[in-house]
Amino acid sequence: MSSKFVLGCALSAMGVTSASVFAGPEWVEMNDAGSTINTAQHTVGPSQLTSIAGHLGGLTALAFGSVDYEDMYLIQITDPSAFSMQVTNAGFDAQLFLFNVTLPGEGFGLLANNDFGGSQDPFIGNAATDATGAQVKLPGIYAIAISGYGRDPVSLNGLIFNFADREEISGADGPGGLNPLRMWTGEGETGDYNIELTGAAPIDTPTPGALAVFGLACVVRRNRHR
Repeated sequence: MSSKFVLGCALSAMGVTSASVFAGPEWVEMNDAGSTINTAQHTVGPSQLTSIAGHLGGLTALAFGSVDYEDMYLIQITDPSAFSMQVTNAGFDAQLFLFNVTLPGEGFGLLANNDFGGSQDPFIGNAATDATGAQVKLPGIYAIAISGYGRDPVSLNGLIFNFADREEISGADGPGGLNPLRMWTGEGETGDYNIELTGAAPIDTPTPGALAVFGLACVVRRNRHR
């Protein structure tokens, strides 16, 4: 891992962003980001969230012996009209998902994408490209998720999303689309990823102690990928 990544972590931990230095990720996955709304990792930062870095693969932290096929994060969407997220330079065929978060702590599918623009790197804007009319309309807390191709979210009634083709930005039009996320199915590809976001912010403001932990997480992640 390059020294630029470590610098980016240090700047993020201090709440410093500067285009003239290095735009490192504002959030780096700590241990294992979860698979449900209740276990999704809370992003922490001062005012904006433009990048999340993480890794799929290995064993999950919550279920010994279970492979880490998906990661979920809680974010704020601050500007619905400008919201987007895109995986960049992943070493595997990734998928992206966006979920509405309700007060009971349930997640309902909103948007999903597998491939975009002839690339395996997925992209989600603020609206579906299918006939569902699904759209990010209001600011607030949402959940985003990443998995490898072949690993999909399901509710009690089945798959939440149905892709007419792999480049579609899909609304929740699967047989389980009207029900909340319950689990994931299938075996997906794994590897390192970076998710770039616009119109988003963390859901929590860091305390001094949290900043120290975040800095340590960056060092651990750097060592893990040597």
